[in-house]
Formats: sequence, C-alpha cells, structure tokens
Amino acid sequence: MDIRWKPHAGPQEIFCSAWQDEVLFGGAAGPGKTDCLIMEATRFVDRPNHKGIILRRTFPQMQEILDRTREYYPLLGGEYKATEHRWYFPSGKTINLGHMSDEGSEYNYQGQEYADIFFDEAGQFLPKQLAYLFSRCRSKDSDIPKRIRYASNPGGPAHAFLKDRFRIGLVKAGTTFYDDIKVSLPNGTIIEQKLSRVFIPARLSDNPTLIQHDPVYVARLMQLPEIERLRLMEGSWDAFEGQKFQELNQEVHGYEGDLPREWECFGAFDWGYARPWAYGLFRVDYDGRVYLDALHYAVKPNMENVGMRQTDSEIARTIRQMETDYGMRPRWRVAGPDIWNPKRNKDGVMGPSPSDNMSMEGVTFIKADNNRIQGWQQIHHRLKVDDDGQPWFYARRSLEHFWRTMADLQEDPRNPEDITGCGHKDIEDHIPELVRYALMTRPMKPKRVPTPDVGSFQYERRKFIRAKRFAARKGISIDQAYRLRIF
Repeated sequence: MDIRWKPHAGPQEIFCSAWQDEVLFGGAAGPGKTDCLIMEATRFVDRPNHKGIILRRTFPQMQEILDRTREYYPLLGGEYKATEHRWYFPSGKTINLGHMSDEGSEYNYQGQEYADIFFDEAGQFLPKQLAYLFSRCRSKDSDIPKRIRYASNPGGPAHAFLKDRFRIGLVKAGTTFYDDIKVSLPNGTIIEQKLSRVFIPARLSDNPTLIQHDPVYVARLMQLPEIERLRLMEGSWDAFEGQKFQELNQEVHGYEGDLPREWECFGAFDWGYARPWAYGLFRVDYDGRVYLDALHYAVKPNMENVGMRQTDSEIARTIRQMETDYGMRPRWRVAGPDIWNPKRNKDGVMGPSPSDNMSMEGVTFIKADNNRIQGWQQIHHRLKVDDDGQPWFYARRSLEHFWRTMADLQEDPRNPEDITGCGHKDIEDHIPELVRYALMTRPMKPKRVPTPDVGSFQYERRKFIRAKRFAARKGISIDQAYRLRIF
C-alpha cells in the first residue's frame, strides 16, 4: 500500500488518537502541527452528516491551508469548490476552510454547526473569536463526536487565553483535566457534563521528516535571539512574540529565603474596586538592587482580573495587617495618581478621594511619577544583568500573580514603548503598574558600555565570554556555540 502520510510515533501519534473534547497541540516550531490538523480533519470522512471546519486568522493564511489540503484530500475523493471554500467528499462529508481577519468576523459563522472545529496557529486569533466558535461545535447526530482542536506556537493575542485554558505550567503536559458543567434543560432538569482538555507539547525533534528534508533548519533556529529560541526551539509559553518584558526569567530574577532586616523597605499600591487592587513591599540592598518581597493581590479566588469590591477603608486595614504580618513598617508608600481623584455620588456631589479615606485609617501615600514610558523603561533597565550576571530587580518565586501577569503583558504594536490596551479595564496590569510606580522612586540610568572595535582583544574577549555562557546553558562545547550563535 502506498502511504502518502502517517503520523510519526510520539506527539503526532498521540494527537491523532486523542479522544478529549479539546486538544492543544504544539508549542515549538516544526513538529508538523498543520499537517496533523489537516489530516485529523478527515478522520470521519465516511460519515455523510459530518461537517468540519479548519480556520486560520487571515485569508492569505487560509490559502496556505488550501495548498496543503490539495496535496492530500483529492486522494480521498475530495473535490474543492472555490466559491464556497469547501471540500466535498463522496460520503457527503464536508470540510470548510475559513478565516476571521477582522474583529467581529466570528459572527459570519452564526447559525452554522460543525462537529469538528480546527484552529491552525490558534494564538493569532482573538480570544473572543475562539470563544464564540465554541458555540458552533454541535451536531444533530448524537453518534458524531464533537471535537475542538488547536495547533499553535506560543505568542499572539490568544497566548494568555490558551495558556490559561490548558493550564500550561500548572498541570503536567499530557494530563487530561475536566471542567464540570451544569446544564439546565427547559423542563427544569439539571444535568451535569464533564468537558475534557489536554495539552500535547511537541518539538522539532518529533518531526524527523522535516529534519531529513531540511537539516539546516535547526541551525537557523539556533541563530535566533534568545527569546525566539526559547519559544520556537523549546516551545516555552513563558516567552512569546510581542511579550513586553522578554528579559524576565524566574531562574534569573527569582529568589527564595529571608532578606536582611536592615535593608530599606518601602511599599507601592495600585488601586482597584471592580478590578483587583495590589500592594507590594519592596526591599533595597546596599548596591541599589530592588526586591519585591511581599505582595497582596485582591483578586476573587479562581478568577482573573475580578476585584473584591472592597471599600477604601477595608483596603487600608488589609494593607496595615499585611505590614504587621510582614514585621516591618515601610519608610514610605507610593501609589498611582488616581487615588487622589475625588469621588462623585449618584447626585454628582464630590466626596472624599480614596487617598482621603485611607489616610483616616493611618495609611498614607506619596504620588507616583506616572510617566508610563519611562516607568516601563525602568523595569527594562533593572531586568538587565550586569557583568557578573546579576540583575537589578528580583521578585520572590512564590508570588504567582506577579510572574503570571508580568509574563502575559504584551507591547502595543502601534507604540512598542507602551503596553497593549494601556489602562483598559480588561488588561490585567495592576501588579506591573505598582512595580512601575515603585521603580520610578529609585530611577537608574542605563549603563553605557563602549563597544570595542571588531577584531580587537576586548571584542574577542567579550565574544568568548558570551560563547562560554551560551555553551554552559545549552550543554554544548564552545566550538559548537561559536558555530550556532551570532555574536
């Protein structure tokens, strides 16, 4: 038998045999995600009532899918109707090819139903587009399984959505987990359903076909900047394109253990009511390095970006209790300028500001420098390491909300110096904001390092040191580091 395509043993085979309701496949570049998606869409090719759809974000990207399907689908008797963007098979099964280029284009699929929904490069979609298409995953035929499949690298608008939905970093990869759903029927009966999900990671090494046909591809990936290598070679979901603070690394900037009590202590605050508020306690060592040592994030349990709706007085008392538990009083507290804005009641009468209300509880603040661009730059400056490999900012490793929200922050494509949706209610930027306020109280200037002439002793020495560090991180020889990395 002439076999044109079959999954390789390992992640490809696991993906193609997955039974879960939702499956996310991939992470790194090159494991054959798209081919697996295209071929898996033909699994029920003999069922006449089966309808599926393969989606890419833009129309040109959908054309790439069409080119790939034309290689395989005619072998199964498939005929493509260009006016409908749809493949028809002898049994009556159909597979649509679609895209959602614009915000709101997801409603073009209103009223449609598909037993199979496949998202290629799912991270490039908007989260609400993915969520809306969930409602299209249905079929009147109860014998037909309903499946949603995603193939994606880290990054893109839906990066945080997918990372959270598949609990990447929280649940061991390959582990099936369930969401318990209660459904009320029209007759009042309540039925309980379980929806299953699993993340199947894959790397380039899982696709020997690509390595065989293009052996230099690995070397090309190794020459990418560090953040891109982590994302595309190792499938790291903590590093993605458009990430605001790509330098942030828990291994480099995280710490554990107690800090010396004599180090200076100060606090920083970002106010919130319907959205979370955050208060952090920072310490400063004798070299000027700043440590985020304690953090209170007032977010509703098991939810993201939903506040506790506490009054100003309740917030102030919580802060005082936190400082008491911490065992140190900060020398000062800094807060965003919004807490000095007087409040209006429903009749339009101006009342006391959050700062006024909190000061009555003995909690006072100084007004932060609210220059956003300079504030983000301060974070960048302090995340950089010195000649000894030490950064100028650290955070305790146990502060989960810090690491999560800082890593998920994306730069604004229209203004890369700022963050996407700056100040928007749906952006979970409360902890990054308080870090910005804190570091603007101790601004540092970037260190100027004169660049030695190419070929000079100093130039070659720096090149050797970088190659040595790179080789140590990757477990390779220095000669290999010289060959694989651009210096």
